[in-house]
Amino acid sequence: MSGLEIIDIHSHLNFPQYDDDREAVFARANGAGIGMINVGTDLASSRLAVSLAQERDNVWATVGLHPTDHVEGFEREVYLSLAKNEKVVAIGECGLDYFHQKTEEEKRKQQEIFIQQIDLANELKKPLMLHIRNAYREAYEILKTRAEVKGNAHFFAGTWEEARLFLDFGFTLSFGGVITFTRDYDEVIKNTPIEMILTETDCPFVAPIPYRGKRNEPSYLPEIVRKLAEIKGLTYVEVATETLKNAKRVFLPNFN
Repeated sequence: MSGLEIIDIHSHLNFPQYDDDREAVFARANGAGIGMINVGTDLASSRLAVSLAQERDNVWATVGLHPTDHVEGFEREVYLSLAKNEKVVAIGECGLDYFHQKTEEEKRKQQEIFIQQIDLANELKKPLMLHIRNAYREAYEILKTRAEVKGNAHFFAGTWEEARLFLDFGFTLSFGGVITFTRDYDEVIKNTPIEMILTETDCPFVAPIPYRGKRNEPSYLPEIVRKLAEIKGLTYVEVATETLKNAKRVFLPNFN
């Protein structure tokens, strides 16, 4: 992990949006001292995330099934085999997504697959990379009764009351480019201890100002660190130092 200044803990350079220039995107991040965790959302993207991590320093992977892809079904033994790779640092992104109207059967299927991935994380003693929308309390109730590991609630967009549930349970929260163009996240960010905050881009989505509207990428992460520093009344260096330490603690305890 030499030369790292910050880590993008939730990126998707394993997505097709980077097929034409993936190496250039990696090069820009590496040149800026930015490491990354590429996050799997289904079997194909999980496999590619692992492959990309194996080929590079300061790049890691997660494997998992996104809640909106629940119709695919969770092939547990295949994910288990992938997740045993030493560069796989978490299970997910997994969770619940009730943003669009869901039938009770759809919710039940999401919950079932979420529990399967929690159980896998428990077995491997690897943290969870959570994706939750409009279902924070429901996801928390499942975690509280099932999870033996901790992890991170990525792109946290809940209330401060909901944030406290996850923080008190030992989960970190991560924030992305959206915080640079809306104040909706300020209360949660101000109230969350810096030792419980991680930084992400969720690229290729939601690029920060001044790149809004463009395809996002890990090299834009400093803009998010800068905004976090502004909201919390800290310096850029303080936020970069603390969030790097946090990322190592949560996801990379076995890497020097």
